[in-house]
Amino acid sequence: MKEGDVVRFAKWEEVDIRDSRSWPSEPKPHIGTLVKHDKLMGVVYILCEGEMYKVRSVFAQKAGKKDLGFCETCECDPCDCGWGNY
Repeated sequence: MKEGDVVRFAKWEEVDIRDSRSWPSEPKPHIGTLVKHDKLMGVVYILCEGEMYKVRSVFAQKAGKKDLGFCETCECDPCDCGWGNY
């Protein structure tokens, strides 16, 4: 991940913090823009809906075309043609 990437992430208050081994597999339902990735401290700063979130880097991953709703067939965004991969 690098600054400016669109990322999926989980907010800290939505995560089951009791078992740290399951953190990488936590659902990441939110989409935002990566502002800063502090690799030394293991945190990322994400801008989402006008708010800045600071979360551990294990709760964030680069978003793909499926996350964004991009259609490969007609390039509509989000897909509304019903023919593409969405």
